[in-house]
Amino acid sequence: MPLSLQVKLLRAWRKENPPVGSHESHDIDVRVISATHRKLEERIASGEFREDLYYRLNVVKLYIPSLAERRKTFRCSPTTR
Repeated sequence: MPLSLQVKLLRAWRKENPPVGSHESHDIDVRVISATHRKLEERIASGEFREDLYYRLNVVKLYIPSLAERRKTFRCSPTTR
């Protein structure tokens, strides 16, 4: 995700956002579910990902192994190919 888009996402994620053309702010309630296969810690170190966005997203961290790592849990019958 480009840094310019990360800034826009953080700005939209604030608790109070005035609608376009308005000076009044309205409270918003946002929940975000995100996933990546990239190592974001390395991207933060290289300046490709914003640290403040990372900490906003990293509230609950789940690791789900890929299907290749879970081959033993799936069985293939000869008819399903």
